[in-house]
Amino acid sequence: MPEITIKIDEADAVFERLREIAGKMSNMSPIMRAIGDRVVEQTKRRFESGGPAPDGSTWKTPKNTNPKRIRTLTVSGILRDSIRAQMNGNNSVIIGTNVEYAAIHQLGGRTAAHIIRPRNKKALRTPYGIFRKVNHPGSVIPARPFLGLSADNSTEIIDIINEYIKTR
Repeated sequence: MPEITIKIDEADAVFERLREIAGKMSNMSPIMRAIGDRVVEQTKRRFESGGPAPDGSTWKTPKNTNPKRIRTLTVSGILRDSIRAQMNGNNSVIIGTNVEYAAIHQLGGRTAAHIIRPRNKKALRTPYGIFRKVNHPGSVIPARPFLGLSADNSTEIIDIINEYIKTR
């Protein structure tokens, strides 16, 4: 399965605080689970508000109109609802999605040319159905980062860490 890793420079305070408590605790899984859940919640809030990206930049509005689009990056809600946290051992958590088109939205890029169903008789008959070849070079999709931590997100996570330490 392909994997994309995103390094978050804005989260230095979070990583520093985690390093401090890691030396005091042998099993960090409870706090990592709590952090993973919070980051998933933060990411879903980003979808619900239509942005902005973790760095504060606004998401570019799509060029085409879709009557089903609720907000930028939200037509069906599949991408938003696919965001998950997964434990990676006892000392780390991975936040991501298994939706195949997530990377193009996170990073931006060019899509491939399309083959679509015909609306006229100039069609190509294949074992998989009838298609009309479209001479379309693909589309350029701007990056609309949804995964990552903003400064406010980092503050929320530090608060979770501090609260967890107080209760131990």
